[in-house]
Amino acid sequence: MKHDIPQRRDPFRMLQTALAQDWQSIETIPLKGEGEFLVLTISGLIRLARNRKHYRKHREADGYGPQRTTVCAVDTGNYLGAIAWKWPDTSQGSEIKTPA
Repeated sequence: MKHDIPQRRDPFRMLQTALAQDWQSIETIPLKGEGEFLVLTISGLIRLARNRKHYRKHREADGYGPQRTTVCAVDTGNYLGAIAWKWPDTSQGSEIKTPA
């Protein structure tokens, strides 16, 4: 019996889905000192992050993924490649849904 070939993670599709679900593009990402926010990373993870820069600088889209910028994770301090962002919704508790 043949099995279907599993789909690979497609960051371009993830970005389109996220933007359709009220996420923001990185052109409007908050700057340093404007607070913590949720980011969708190029690897498909959703993390709480903050920006360490006073200016917006992004990397253009290429064969690896869509336009992205570097932010800093709140819990670990690691750098993350963010492709979309949104403010955390505190009314629903700590449940975070990943865009498909």
